[in-house]
Amino acid sequence: MVPPAAGRCGATASPMHHPADRTDAAYVHDVPYPAHFHRETMPAWLCATLTAMGLKSPDLARPYTYLDLGCGSGLNTLIAAATNPLGQFLGIDIHPGAIAQARARAQALGVHNLRYECLDFAAATQSPAALPACDFMVCHGVYSWIAPPQRQALRQLVQQRLKPGGVFYLAYMSQPGSSAMAATQKLLHLATQPLPGSSADQARAGVAWLQHLTQQGLGHFVEQPRLVQEIDRLAALDADYLAHELLNPHWDSLHVADVMADLDAVDCRYAASATPLENLDAVSLPGQSLPAFQALQRQGASPALLETFKDVARNQNQRRDLYLRQHPAGLALPSEEHRQALLRQRIGLLPAAPQKLPPTQGELVLDTRIGPVHLPVAQVAPLITALRHGAASYAELARLPAYAHQPGLISQLLQVLAWAGWLHVLLPAGTGPVATALAPLNTYLRMVTVGQPPTALQALEAIGSAVPA
Repeated sequence: MVPPAAGRCGATASPMHHPADRTDAAYVHDVPYPAHFHRETMPAWLCATLTAMGLKSPDLARPYTYLDLGCGSGLNTLIAAATNPLGQFLGIDIHPGAIAQARARAQALGVHNLRYECLDFAAATQSPAALPACDFMVCHGVYSWIAPPQRQALRQLVQQRLKPGGVFYLAYMSQPGSSAMAATQKLLHLATQPLPGSSADQARAGVAWLQHLTQQGLGHFVEQPRLVQEIDRLAALDADYLAHELLNPHWDSLHVADVMADLDAVDCRYAASATPLENLDAVSLPGQSLPAFQALQRQGASPALLETFKDVARNQNQRRDLYLRQHPAGLALPSEEHRQALLRQRIGLLPAAPQKLPPTQGELVLDTRIGPVHLPVAQVAPLITALRHGAASYAELARLPAYAHQPGLISQLLQVLAWAGWLHVLLPAGTGPVATALAPLNTYLRMVTVGQPPTALQALEAIGSAVPA
């Protein structure tokens, strides 16, 4: 049962890469996880998303603590720390090599509000003194790829260390969109286990074999043509990334309702998607599905039912969820506080914003998971034009004639255009020390590419984050 492609990858057996040594009980460990950056995990993005939803969030004008669960080689946490000097940042990961790399890079770049610890989740729950109480906890690229007992330990850690009112970001593979890949991943995992070489060799050979199988009339691929496209997409990606994505012993496509129930058990309430577009039903759900969704809303359907409906409507394959730890004072902003929080926000254009918009009678077309979303240029142009002159507050934008009679439209536009990468809510002005590590960080970022497909980044102090260079 050796995939035909295995003989073409040039892999040879090695004591360092014996098949039994490529994974431990939790995760692939013989090849490094490629560096990634996720803007949705950055403090300013998290707070802006929650504010838009009328929910409380930690005050970024005061010192706060941020913990990355499963930080890998730590680039995401590094960017967060370097651009947010008022915060204290901590990343933990199970793999000593990744932590050693993360520590060395932070030290070389002079990022001092950051530390890394080699800890698994179960050990961390048994050593609560090792971790501080946190305002933010984030976990990306881990939850679906670890065993249920490890997921339970992660949730216990959230229960132990997340402050009341604190934010927990959790990304995972979701039903129903990722379920089509489940059988294929299991086939790949079983077929490649006997192969020699590293996990990366194994993954590259296995994906080439899958490409071969898609042409052999297997019923699953005949009935799932999008899966064939996904396999072709995977074939172009970095082999180390493929190993971590596809060859872990655990690979679980999760139901949002189950995740919500598990987190409710540790006193965390589902708040919103960290993808702002997905919080706007009118532009993130297929139009034909809206009447049925709105009927559920009128009937008082539970959040679990509503989020499950959304996943089915979008055929969602990944979720980026935000949870808030319950607080005695509640989690919702009173109406006037919500209004004032929005008006205080300052917004700046990003380099990706278009230099020229279509005529005002035209439309902007944004590609989304459900297909193209059309925005009237007449709604967008006044906002973009104003921001070209410099950052502006929501209150200043609300005084523009185009929005004077519909200031709520600004919030919707900001969420859509932040998702598109055109603009960003700025960090509170005049708070905290200067981000002195920004220059060496950007020098480093100019020499590397990040993510899949590889992208160059530039860190920006004003937004406490990074953007494509």
